[in-house]
Amino acid sequence: MRPVVVTAVLLLVVLMSMSASAAWNPDYMCRTKYPANNCTKDLGPGWKQFGPNRCVKAFVRPYSNYADAMRHCMTFENGDLVSIHSYKELEQVECAMYRVLTENAHYWIGMFQRPEGLIWSDGSEIDYTNWASNQPDSDWGNQEHCVEMNFGPEWGPWNDANCDAKKPHVCQVNLCNSV
Repeated sequence: MRPVVVTAVLLLVVLMSMSASAAWNPDYMCRTKYPANNCTKDLGPGWKQFGPNRCVKAFVRPYSNYADAMRHCMTFENGDLVSIHSYKELEQVECAMYRVLTENAHYWIGMFQRPEGLIWSDGSEIDYTNWASNQPDSDWGNQEHCVEMNFGPEWGPWNDANCDAKKPHVCQVNLCNSV
């Protein structure tokens, strides 16, 4: 009886570690759970479908401050910095990033601080957040008014950051308003 219990426990440990590594492995997740599907509208190379009504693309060069990143995204019809409204969308944005830069870089997303509070640059409702521990903190002399993703060693957590810092960014295009 004892060898059976030991074997069962070892098998459970192995399966749990395989499941945990697959869940947090961006290469595995992006190949299996969120394969790259080209945008249903021809926006050019690299644009991937993001739900039924939006497409996203991560831009890594040149690094931009928040205002320049937002201006860049707005050069696309109905474009903006990406807004994220669920854990599923968070993972899809992680995959958009991972496909262009496999290192865990900090990216600008569309949330920023106004006097009345945090908002999404596209005007959508804040119905989901993924703040890193102790964030947002408006640190550095109250100079952190823009939001970056991939704070710390993990993929995904958000941090408020100085808007003048230069980082990659993720743009979205809203297809509902496109012609």
